[in-house]
Amino acid sequence: MCDFQPTKPPRLRKGDTVAIVAPAWSFDSEKFRKGVDYLKGMGFRVKYENTIFRKYWSMAGYDKERAAQINRMFADKEVKAIFCAKAGYGSIRTIPHLDKKIIRGNPKIFIGYSDITILLYYLYKTARMVVFHGPVVSGEMRPEMNSISRDYLLSAITEPEPMGEIQYFSLKVLRPGKASGVLIGGNLSMVISSIGTPYDINTDNKIFFLEDIGEDLEVIDNHIMHLKLAGKFKNVRGIVFGRMVDCVDDSGKKYTIEDIMNDTLKDINVPIIYGFPSGHRKPGDINITLPLGISVTLDADKPALFINEAAVR
Repeated sequence: MCDFQPTKPPRLRKGDTVAIVAPAWSFDSEKFRKGVDYLKGMGFRVKYENTIFRKYWSMAGYDKERAAQINRMFADKEVKAIFCAKAGYGSIRTIPHLDKKIIRGNPKIFIGYSDITILLYYLYKTARMVVFHGPVVSGEMRPEMNSISRDYLLSAITEPEPMGEIQYFSLKVLRPGKASGVLIGGNLSMVISSIGTPYDINTDNKIFFLEDIGEDLEVIDNHIMHLKLAGKFKNVRGIVFGRMVDCVDDSGKKYTIEDIMNDTLKDINVPIIYGFPSGHRKPGDINITLPLGISVTLDADKPALFINEAAVR
Protein backbone atom coordinates (compact mmCIF):
# COMPACT_ATOMS: atom_id res chain seq x y z
CA MET A 1 0.00 0.00 0.00
CA CYS A 2 2.99 2.31 0.44
CA ASP A 3 5.85 3.21 -1.90
CA PHE A 4 8.16 2.71 1.09
CA GLN A 5 7.85 1.72 4.74
CA PRO A 6 8.41 4.84 6.86
CA THR A 7 10.26 4.67 10.15
CA LYS A 8 8.16 5.05 13.28
CA PRO A 9 9.87 7.33 15.81
CA PRO A 10 10.30 6.25 19.44
CA ARG A 11 7.30 7.12 21.59
CA LEU A 12 7.37 10.06 23.95
CA ARG A 13 7.45 9.36 27.68
CA LYS A 14 6.91 11.63 30.67
CA GLY A 15 10.16 13.33 31.57
CA ASP A 16 11.39 13.31 27.98
CA THR A 17 12.70 16.49 26.40
CA VAL A 18 10.71 18.08 23.59
CA ALA A 19 12.07 20.88 21.42
CA ILE A 20 10.27 23.85 19.88
CA VAL A 21 11.38 25.28 16.54
CA ALA A 22 10.03 28.18 14.48
CA PRO A 23 10.09 27.30 10.77
CA ALA A 24 7.45 29.83 9.77
CA TRP A 25 5.86 33.00 11.20
CA SER A 26 7.05 34.90 14.21
CA PHE A 27 4.66 34.63 17.12
CA ASP A 28 3.25 36.21 20.26
CA SER A 29 5.79 35.67 23.03
CA GLU A 30 3.17 35.54 25.78
CA LYS A 31 1.17 32.83 23.99
CA PHE A 32 4.44 31.00 23.40
CA ARG A 33 5.30 31.07 27.12
CA LYS A 34 1.86 29.68 27.95
CA GLY A 35 2.48 26.90 25.44
CA VAL A 36 5.83 26.09 27.02
CA ASP A 37 4.21 25.93 30.46
CA TYR A 38 1.45 23.72 29.09
CA LEU A 39 3.95 21.24 27.65
CA LYS A 40 5.78 21.20 30.97
CA GLY A 41 2.46 20.57 32.70
CA MET A 42 1.99 17.53 30.48
CA GLY A 43 5.16 16.10 32.01
CA PHE A 44 7.78 17.04 29.41
CA ARG A 45 10.97 19.03 29.59
CA VAL A 46 11.11 21.80 27.01
CA LYS A 47 14.08 23.08 25.00
CA TYR A 48 14.33 25.91 22.47
CA GLU A 49 16.96 28.39 21.30
CA ASN A 50 16.83 32.13 21.83
CA THR A 51 17.06 32.60 18.05
CA ILE A 52 13.43 31.48 17.97
CA PHE A 53 12.42 35.04 18.94
CA ARG A 54 14.19 36.75 16.04
CA LYS A 55 12.20 38.35 13.24
CA TYR A 56 12.69 38.77 9.54
CA TRP A 57 9.76 40.06 7.51
CA SER A 58 6.77 38.00 8.77
CA MET A 59 8.99 35.11 9.80
CA ALA A 60 10.84 34.08 12.95
CA GLY A 61 14.31 35.00 11.69
CA TYR A 62 16.28 34.37 8.52
CA ASP A 63 15.80 31.16 6.55
CA LYS A 64 19.17 29.66 7.49
CA GLU A 65 18.58 30.42 11.18
CA ARG A 66 15.19 28.74 11.19
CA ALA A 67 16.54 25.71 9.33
CA ALA A 68 19.54 25.51 11.65
CA GLN A 69 17.20 25.20 14.64
CA ILE A 70 15.57 22.19 13.00
CA ASN A 71 18.92 20.60 12.12
CA ARG A 72 20.27 21.03 15.63
CA MET A 73 17.14 19.66 17.31
CA PHE A 74 17.20 16.57 15.11
CA ALA A 75 20.90 16.11 15.95
CA ASP A 76 20.32 16.59 19.69
CA LYS A 77 20.13 13.12 21.26
CA GLU A 78 18.31 14.50 24.30
CA VAL A 79 15.37 15.73 22.18
CA LYS A 80 12.68 13.10 21.58
CA ALA A 81 10.04 15.22 19.81
CA ILE A 82 9.91 18.51 17.92
CA PHE A 83 6.95 20.88 18.05
CA CYS A 84 6.51 23.97 15.88
CA ALA A 85 5.93 27.34 17.53
CA LYS A 86 3.66 28.71 14.81
CA ALA A 87 2.63 28.10 11.22
CA GLY A 88 1.55 30.84 8.77
CA TYR A 89 4.25 31.22 6.12
CA GLY A 90 7.93 30.49 5.53
CA SER A 91 8.44 26.77 6.09
CA ILE A 92 9.19 26.12 2.43
CA ARG A 93 12.08 28.61 2.61
CA THR A 94 13.90 26.44 5.16
CA ILE A 95 14.04 23.33 2.96
CA PRO A 96 17.20 24.25 0.94
CA HIS A 97 19.07 24.61 4.25
CA LEU A 98 17.97 21.40 5.96
CA ASP A 99 20.59 18.71 6.53
CA LYS A 100 19.20 15.47 5.07
CA LYS A 101 21.96 13.34 6.59
CA ILE A 102 21.31 14.58 10.13
CA ILE A 103 17.54 14.23 9.81
CA ARG A 104 17.68 10.76 8.23
CA GLY A 105 19.99 9.56 10.99
CA ASN A 106 17.79 10.82 13.80
CA PRO A 107 14.09 10.14 13.12
CA LYS A 108 11.89 11.58 15.83
CA ILE A 109 8.38 12.90 16.38
CA PHE A 110 7.72 16.09 14.39
CA ILE A 111 4.39 17.91 14.79
CA GLY A 112 2.69 20.79 12.97
CA TYR A 113 0.08 21.69 10.37
CA SER A 114 -0.99 24.42 7.93
CA ASP A 115 2.20 25.94 6.47
CA ILE A 116 4.16 23.17 8.23
CA THR A 117 2.58 20.67 5.78
CA ILE A 118 5.44 21.21 3.32
CA LEU A 119 7.93 20.23 6.05
CA LEU A 120 5.86 17.21 7.06
CA TYR A 121 5.96 15.87 3.54
CA TYR A 122 9.65 16.77 3.15
CA LEU A 123 10.42 14.73 6.28
CA TYR A 124 8.13 11.89 5.21
CA LYS A 125 9.65 11.63 1.75
CA THR A 126 13.28 12.56 2.44
CA ALA A 127 13.78 10.99 5.86
CA ARG A 128 11.10 8.33 5.32
CA MET A 129 9.59 8.86 8.75
CA VAL A 130 6.06 8.96 10.11
CA VAL A 131 5.08 12.60 10.80
CA PHE A 132 2.22 14.21 12.73
CA HIS A 133 -0.43 16.68 11.54
CA GLY A 134 -1.17 18.31 14.87
CA PRO A 135 -1.26 21.48 16.99
CA VAL A 136 1.37 24.21 17.19
CA VAL A 137 2.61 25.65 20.49
CA SER A 138 1.79 29.35 20.32
CA GLY A 139 -1.96 29.84 20.59
CA GLU A 140 -3.01 26.19 20.86
CA MET A 141 -1.03 24.75 23.75
CA ARG A 142 -2.67 26.44 26.72
CA PRO A 143 -4.87 25.59 29.73
CA GLU A 144 -7.99 26.18 27.61
CA MET A 145 -6.90 23.57 25.07
CA ASN A 146 -9.78 21.24 24.28
CA SER A 147 -9.34 18.04 26.30
CA ILE A 148 -10.18 15.93 23.23
CA SER A 149 -7.38 17.64 21.29
CA ARG A 150 -4.99 16.95 24.15
CA ASP A 151 -6.03 13.31 24.43
CA TYR A 152 -5.60 12.60 20.73
CA LEU A 153 -2.21 14.34 20.70
CA LEU A 154 -0.96 12.23 23.59
CA SER A 155 -2.45 9.07 22.11
CA ALA A 156 -0.65 9.66 18.81
CA ILE A 157 2.80 10.37 20.23
CA THR A 158 2.98 8.40 23.51
CA GLU A 159 1.08 5.14 22.91
CA PRO A 160 2.64 2.37 20.76
CA GLU A 161 -0.77 1.07 19.72
CA PRO A 162 -3.36 2.09 17.11
CA MET A 163 -5.52 5.15 17.85
CA GLY A 164 -8.49 3.19 16.48
CA GLU A 165 -11.81 4.63 15.38
CA ILE A 166 -12.30 8.40 15.08
CA GLN A 167 -15.88 9.62 14.72
CA TYR A 168 -17.15 13.18 15.12
CA PHE A 169 -20.48 14.93 14.67
CA SER A 170 -19.07 17.20 11.94
CA LEU A 171 -18.37 14.33 9.53
CA LYS A 172 -20.50 14.27 6.38
CA VAL A 173 -20.59 11.69 3.59
CA LEU A 174 -19.87 12.99 0.09
CA ARG A 175 -19.33 9.55 -1.45
CA PRO A 176 -20.13 6.25 0.33
CA GLY A 177 -17.84 3.26 0.54
CA LYS A 178 -14.96 1.81 2.50
CA ALA A 179 -11.25 1.69 1.65
CA SER A 180 -7.86 1.28 3.30
CA GLY A 181 -4.54 2.87 2.48
CA VAL A 182 -1.69 4.95 3.86
CA LEU A 183 -2.80 8.35 5.16
CA ILE A 184 -1.06 11.34 3.55
CA GLY A 185 -1.84 15.01 2.93
CA GLY A 186 -2.36 18.16 4.96
CA ASN A 187 -3.07 21.77 4.07
CA LEU A 188 -4.52 22.05 0.56
CA SER A 189 -2.62 25.22 -0.40
CA MET A 190 0.70 23.72 0.69
CA VAL A 191 0.03 20.42 -1.09
CA ILE A 192 -0.51 22.46 -4.27
CA SER A 193 2.78 24.30 -3.69
CA SER A 194 4.67 20.99 -3.52
CA ILE A 195 3.66 19.94 -7.04
CA GLY A 196 6.64 20.08 -9.40
CA THR A 197 9.18 20.03 -6.57
CA PRO A 198 11.25 17.04 -5.42
CA TYR A 199 8.68 16.78 -2.60
CA ASP A 200 5.69 16.41 -4.91
CA ILE A 201 3.10 14.39 -3.01
CA ASN A 202 2.47 10.80 -4.08
CA THR A 203 -1.20 9.90 -3.62
CA ASP A 204 -1.24 6.48 -5.32
CA ASN A 205 -3.09 3.95 -3.14
CA LYS A 206 -3.36 6.54 -0.38
CA ILE A 207 -6.13 7.95 1.79
CA PHE A 208 -5.74 11.63 0.90
CA PHE A 209 -6.42 14.19 3.67
CA LEU A 210 -6.91 17.87 2.77
CA GLU A 211 -7.87 20.93 4.81
CA ASP A 212 -7.63 24.71 4.50
CA ILE A 213 -8.82 28.04 5.89
CA GLY A 214 -9.98 31.41 4.66
CA GLU A 215 -9.99 30.74 0.92
CA ASP A 216 -12.67 31.81 -1.53
CA LEU A 217 -14.52 28.88 -3.06
CA GLU A 218 -13.14 29.78 -6.48
CA VAL A 219 -9.63 29.28 -5.06
CA ILE A 220 -10.64 25.96 -3.49
CA ASP A 221 -12.23 24.88 -6.78
CA ASN A 222 -9.05 25.85 -8.64
CA HIS A 223 -6.87 23.92 -6.16
CA ILE A 224 -9.01 20.78 -6.43
CA MET A 225 -9.02 20.99 -10.23
CA HIS A 226 -5.24 21.46 -10.14
CA LEU A 227 -4.89 18.27 -8.12
CA LYS A 228 -7.24 16.48 -10.47
CA LEU A 229 -5.38 17.55 -13.62
CA ALA A 230 -2.07 16.65 -11.94
CA GLY A 231 -3.39 13.11 -11.50
CA LYS A 232 -3.52 13.23 -7.72
CA PHE A 233 -7.00 11.66 -7.57
CA LYS A 234 -6.38 9.09 -10.32
CA ASN A 235 -5.20 6.22 -8.10
CA VAL A 236 -6.30 7.50 -4.70
CA ARG A 237 -8.23 5.07 -2.48
CA GLY A 238 -10.22 7.59 -0.46
CA ILE A 239 -10.44 11.31 0.34
CA VAL A 240 -10.88 12.98 3.73
CA PHE A 241 -11.63 16.71 3.69
CA GLY A 242 -11.17 18.78 6.82
CA ARG A 243 -13.54 21.50 7.96
CA MET A 244 -12.29 24.03 5.36
CA VAL A 245 -12.80 26.82 7.90
CA ASP A 246 -14.18 30.11 6.53
CA CYS A 247 -13.90 28.93 2.93
CA VAL A 248 -16.92 30.75 1.51
CA ASP A 249 -18.41 31.89 -1.78
CA ASP A 250 -17.61 35.57 -2.31
CA SER A 251 -19.25 35.64 -5.75
CA GLY A 252 -22.74 36.10 -4.32
CA LYS A 253 -23.97 32.84 -5.85
CA LYS A 254 -24.23 31.17 -2.42
CA TYR A 255 -22.52 27.92 -3.35
CA THR A 256 -21.08 25.81 -0.55
CA ILE A 257 -17.81 23.95 -0.16
CA GLU A 258 -19.78 20.72 -0.52
CA ASP A 259 -21.22 21.94 -3.86
CA ILE A 260 -17.69 22.53 -5.14
CA MET A 261 -16.45 19.12 -3.99
CA ASN A 262 -19.45 17.25 -5.39
CA ASP A 263 -19.15 19.00 -8.74
CA THR A 264 -15.39 18.76 -9.18
CA LEU A 265 -15.07 15.20 -7.88
CA LYS A 266 -18.29 13.73 -9.31
CA ASP A 267 -16.33 11.25 -11.43
CA ILE A 268 -13.99 10.16 -8.62
CA ASN A 269 -15.48 6.89 -7.44
CA VAL A 270 -13.88 6.44 -4.01
CA PRO A 271 -15.15 7.01 -0.45
CA ILE A 272 -15.13 10.74 0.40
CA ILE A 273 -16.01 12.44 3.68
CA TYR A 274 -16.02 16.09 4.68
CA GLY A 275 -15.62 17.92 8.00
CA PHE A 276 -12.82 15.96 9.66
CA PRO A 277 -11.66 17.94 12.73
CA SER A 278 -7.91 18.13 12.17
CA GLY A 279 -5.98 21.31 11.41
CA HIS A 280 -7.51 24.76 11.20
CA ARG A 281 -10.38 25.33 13.56
CA LYS A 282 -12.55 27.96 15.16
CA PRO A 283 -12.10 28.82 18.86
CA GLY A 284 -13.22 25.95 21.04
CA ASP A 285 -13.13 23.36 18.23
CA ILE A 286 -10.89 20.33 18.43
CA ASN A 287 -7.74 19.61 16.45
CA ILE A 288 -7.17 15.85 16.19
CA THR A 289 -3.55 14.88 15.67
CA LEU A 290 -3.25 12.63 12.62
CA PRO A 291 -0.17 10.45 12.02
CA LEU A 292 0.79 10.61 8.34
CA GLY A 293 2.46 7.62 6.71
CA ILE A 294 0.57 4.80 8.41
CA SER A 295 -2.33 2.53 7.45
CA VAL A 296 -5.88 3.79 7.96
CA THR A 297 -9.35 2.74 6.88
CA LEU A 298 -11.90 5.27 5.69
CA ASP A 299 -15.45 4.05 6.32
CA ALA A 300 -17.59 6.70 4.66
CA ASP A 301 -20.76 4.73 5.39
CA LYS A 302 -20.36 5.22 9.13
CA PRO A 303 -18.70 7.81 8.67
CA ALA A 304 -15.42 7.29 10.51
CA LEU A 305 -11.66 7.08 10.08
CA PHE A 306 -9.85 4.13 11.63
CA ILE A 307 -6.14 4.43 12.50
CA ASN A 308 -5.01 0.84 11.96
CA GLU A 309 -1.50 0.90 13.38
CA ALA A 310 0.58 2.66 15.96
CA ALA A 311 2.47 5.75 14.83
CA VAL A 312 5.29 5.35 17.35
CA ARG A 313 7.30 2.42 18.70
